[in-house]
Amino acid sequence: MTRTRLFPTAVLATALLSVAACGGDSDTGTESTPKASSASSPASSSASGSAAGAAEIKVASTSKGSVLTDDQGRVLYMFTPDKQGDSVCYDECATAWPPTLTTGDPKARDGADASLLGTTTRKDGSTQVTYNKYPLYTFAFDAKPGDVNGQAVKSIWWVLNAAGEPQEDPAKVAVGDTSLGKVLTDVRGETVYMFTSDKNGTSVCTGDCLKSWPPLLTTGDPTAGTGAQASLLGTTKRDDGSTQVTYNKLPLYFFAADQGPGDVKGQAVKNVWYVVNGVGAPVKKAQ
Repeated sequence: MTRTRLFPTAVLATALLSVAACGGDSDTGTESTPKASSASSPASSSASGSAAGAAEIKVASTSKGSVLTDDQGRVLYMFTPDKQGDSVCYDECATAWPPTLTTGDPKARDGADASLLGTTTRKDGSTQVTYNKYPLYTFAFDAKPGDVNGQAVKSIWWVLNAAGEPQEDPAKVAVGDTSLGKVLTDVRGETVYMFTSDKNGTSVCTGDCLKSWPPLLTTGDPTAGTGAQASLLGTTKRDDGSTQVTYNKLPLYFFAADQGPGDVKGQAVKNVWYVVNGVGAPVKKAQ
């Protein structure tokens, strides 16, 4: 299975702890939020958050097709938890995903549709560009114009086409090698987990639980990659209307502190979170 590179920084892992909506849920089986200790400087840092004038939004060709970029050619992303409304990406999240800011009305160039452009006001009073009502962001670990390293991160960050449609692929579940043996992963090779409190294929991880355990979401029917069994794949509807992938009726989640392919830091957390093998059974052993 092809694996993506591991970002050489703890910033990404910390940022991903902010991907889910906040709320109260005391019985989550989560541990305290891990903190980043040291980090290399990301490629573009917060450059997208220091607009000197009216932002220009364009369309450019990438490995993911023709997608939105800023005037410097940096690929732009939408964030599923924003729900085509105000941005909920702040603090560590905004470090890894700098918002695309503007002073004045943004302008459409090179294939972008001016009628889809808009703005939203961030908590600090700055103005963020929207497209088809999606607040726009760059990814700090895209090193050069055309890079799409942020595509499908945790299944909630997506590039947009000229029509303002997120380029979401159906989730793919595969089996990958880890220190715990062969376990389920997503298409990027990131380990996914099950939660023993879930019953009858329904997720009970909500509120604060989601800060550390983002669900593996999908648009359309999930597909089976190397080692996974298509007959065990399914979905469950979450309270917010999103669709979560299940395997052998077990809702699947990421652990936000896992920084890349092969990480299994979520294994046996509180003795309720476990990796899953290719036949759909929890692997209940220590790291």
